[in-house]
Amino acid sequence: MPHQKPTIVITGASSFVGCHLAQRFSQGGWRTFGTGRYPASHYKNPSAQRIGLIRQEVSWKVLDIRDKNAVKNFIKNVKPRFWIHHAGYAIDYSSPDYDIHQADEVNVKPIEYTFETLAQNGCRGVIVTGSSMEYSNADSPHSETDFCAPSTPYGHSKLKETQTALDLAIRLGMPVRIARLFIPFGPLDNPGKLIYCVLGNLEQGKPVDLSLCEQKRDFVFIDWVVDAYELLINDLDRGGIDIFNLSSGQATTIRDVVNWIAEGVGASKSLLNFGAHPMRAGEQMVSYGSNHKARTILGWVPGDIKDGISSLIKDFRK
Repeated sequence: MPHQKPTIVITGASSFVGCHLAQRFSQGGWRTFGTGRYPASHYKNPSAQRIGLIRQEVSWKVLDIRDKNAVKNFIKNVKPRFWIHHAGYAIDYSSPDYDIHQADEVNVKPIEYTFETLAQNGCRGVIVTGSSMEYSNADSPHSETDFCAPSTPYGHSKLKETQTALDLAIRLGMPVRIARLFIPFGPLDNPGKLIYCVLGNLEQGKPVDLSLCEQKRDFVFIDWVVDAYELLINDLDRGGIDIFNLSSGQATTIRDVVNWIAEGVGASKSLLNFGAHPMRAGEQMVSYGSNHKARTILGWVPGDIKDGISSLIKDFRK
């Protein structure tokens, strides 16, 4: 009896993280709605593959979160028990030319009418996907209590989204959790991102041009990320507001990561052309987070990055 299942809505379900969230919750017995701006047939790969992964189990709904009336009507009809606010504007997110106006329209303005309508229709809590880029540049692990002064327009937009969500949660008395993601990776990721790009090239015996790869980053396999969201749903029963880093807790050099990929696929490391590209202007050398809070309060235990890479390689070769 599907309508007796608890209902959850995941916005931005055509994204890498969004599709994995939708798959996990639907398989876990939830009546799951995944939303996107367009009909499923509109999307091209990799988004089309992601939607294909979930279409048999998840109800796909066209929803432009910038459309106030559409959002309000959707919530009134569905009456979700929980809402995962994952949709956001991320085009050129690492660029100084990131469109802050579009970001405000997508990331920030919808929060008010979405939260108000959810509160009016009995929603028991919301998880908002945040970003590690909300933090200031630092060589030490970022903690949820750190003062945030982002160095990028995208970081500013996501921090404004977080602040708006928390302010509204307090005013409305609705439980909210912010999931600050570091660098998730796994199956159906954007093929242009580092790990997927290196893996794809090495599997074909192609060389990969890289920077010196001395930067240190915090990589989290997608299965562990989804584990954390399930724990966050349970944590909403505590009420109130809170922020959690979803991070490995380790600063891993990119050079180590790509070398592990080469070892995993049995490719010659001579295909890795370190130093062929310069680092991006203004790129910080170290970015990682403390996951002590998520471990202590949620009981979350992320795995080892090498195990995540092995799982990705196995899936890639299916």
